[in-house]
Amino acid sequence: MQAERERPFIIRHFTSITRIFGLFTSAALWWTGVFMADNEDKRIAAYLMICGVAVTFFEIAFILNKCACCSEDSFAHTLWKYLLAIDNWKKSLLYASLSVVCYLHPDEYWQALIAGVMLDVTALMYLIRTFRTRNEREPYKYKQLEIN
Repeated sequence: MQAERERPFIIRHFTSITRIFGLFTSAALWWTGVFMADNEDKRIAAYLMICGVAVTFFEIAFILNKCACCSEDSFAHTLWKYLLAIDNWKKSLLYASLSVVCYLHPDEYWQALIAGVMLDVTALMYLIRTFRTRNEREPYKYKQLEIN
């Protein structure tokens, strides 16, 4: 416990900081999408709002995981486990690929640059988090063989 307190604040709370910054990124995507909906070309606004939906879902998935209740044998539980498997480096890759469109026309859509930079910073934070955490995997249970 003493070794935990000796580490700097940013390292101790890096997961929380990453999630909070991810929520700010989703808010920036929503705000930029709504703000750019007034332009004649609404494609970038629609793209930013769709990205906002995706980022919001992945950022609040840990909260939804605490609230979700379904039996372990159901299809919904299996699908939810696959969605929760998108973490750290997978989120990093997803967010970095979503940010590419934000840089296509910087002179016309300078607001999209802000959202793109925030997506890239969030992607970098998740990439750092990948190498920071030690993943304790749960043992895979083979249902056919009844082996734990």
